[in-house]
Amino acid sequence: MGKGGMIIRLIDIGLTVLFGFICVADIEQKTQVKIPSQAYGVPNPTKVNTITIVIYDGPRYVLTEENQILMSHDDLEEVEKVLIDIRRQFVEKNQDVIFLVQPDPNSPIQLTVNILDVCERNQFQKSINYVQPGV
Repeated sequence: MGKGGMIIRLIDIGLTVLFGFICVADIEQKTQVKIPSQAYGVPNPTKVNTITIVIYDGPRYVLTEENQILMSHDDLEEVEKVLIDIRRQFVEKNQDVIFLVQPDPNSPIQLTVNILDVCERNQFQKSINYVQPGV
């Protein structure tokens, strides 16, 4: 083998080692998260309430407050109207409400995204509560 062949072989070995290191390296993607600058809610709430939105496959949306079912529906628009009405009722009583989104482990992720979009569009305070199956 001549000098040119040996150089190509060394380059080949070097690239193989380099790609090996790239494959096993821990690559982290750093992103900047925008923190909300304003909070949308009652200025001085006397009480904070929690409404749980359980999302089932089907789709089926069940709204509960303190283990009491407020509504169960499969139409997202109807659920949005009820959420707006619930929010308005609490604001009239000078109370704030947080909507706790709880997807069923068997429900598609898109249903959770749809509810989060409704909350974002109406500037509702929201949080996600994921319960693992069997817990």
